[in-house]
Amino acid sequence: MHQKYITGLLRAFPLSLLVPFAFKDGTLSDLELDELSLRIDGKWKSLGLCLNIPQYVLDEIEANVQDKPYGMLQSWKYATTSSAPYDDLYNALCHETVGLDELATGLRGKETN
Repeated sequence: MHQKYITGLLRAFPLSLLVPFAFKDGTLSDLELDELSLRIDGKWKSLGLCLNIPQYVLDEIEANVQDKPYGMLQSWKYATTSSAPYDDLYNALCHETVGLDELATGLRGKETN
């Protein structure tokens, strides 16, 4: 298949719909967030918005936190009441405004059949 076609499909349909897998259980560790923060860099604000962090919180992080990506992820971790944080983070990373699909694959657990 043509690469552009495949890329378009993956943007239109999250990988979770194409390949069945289970997300990891529990919450993300601080180490996982630290490793992730090193790779999201300039996309941290877009990712924060996709994780439903209010703009005023992102503005506060931008003004007062040295490691902005990590600060945003920490803010989300402690504010979320989701029972599926890995799922939420995966979907946010794959959102078209963030476009970090490859990074999101590290949040998946084992494939299911």
